[in-house]
Parts: sequence; C-alpha cells; structure tokens
Amino acid sequence: MSQQEVERILKALADESIFALLIGVTQEGEVILRPIGGEWGSGIIPAIEEMNKKYPGCKMKLLERNYDDWFRYFKHVVPKEQVI
Repeated sequence: MSQQEVERILKALADESIFALLIGVTQEGEVILRPIGGEWGSGIIPAIEEMNKKYPGCKMKLLERNYDDWFRYFKHVVPKEQVI
C-alpha cells in the first residue's frame, strides 16, 4: 500500500461517512487499510470478503465506531462539535 493511499485513507477517516476501518496484515507483513463507509461503500461483510479475496490468508481486525462513543469517552473532556 503506497504512502499516498495510506494518507488518503487516513484523511477520509475524518469524514463522518466513514464509520469503520478494516485492517489487514498480509502473509508478507504488508498492512492494508480498508475504510467502510463513504466512497468505499457501507458493507462490512463485503469488505471482509474483498480483503480475503485480494489477500488470501491475511489476518484482519475491524475497528468500528461505537454509536455512543461521545457519551462514553469525549463528553466530559471536549465539546461534541470537536468530535469527528
């Protein structure tokens, strides 16, 4: 995964339409990032299938935004407008 692609994905994570990130590590040790939401589509299972097809045998982890993360973590620290 190129540095440009990684930077593009990381910037997209600040977009409110991105609600999850699928991280894969190939058998060769390359890290793959696959946003879920926005231009990448909102299907979690199709994203997992896509990564499995492109990188057979890779290890995967899903990071998903909780519906109540503002209440759980941010509420008493920063205003809601500051949370992406």
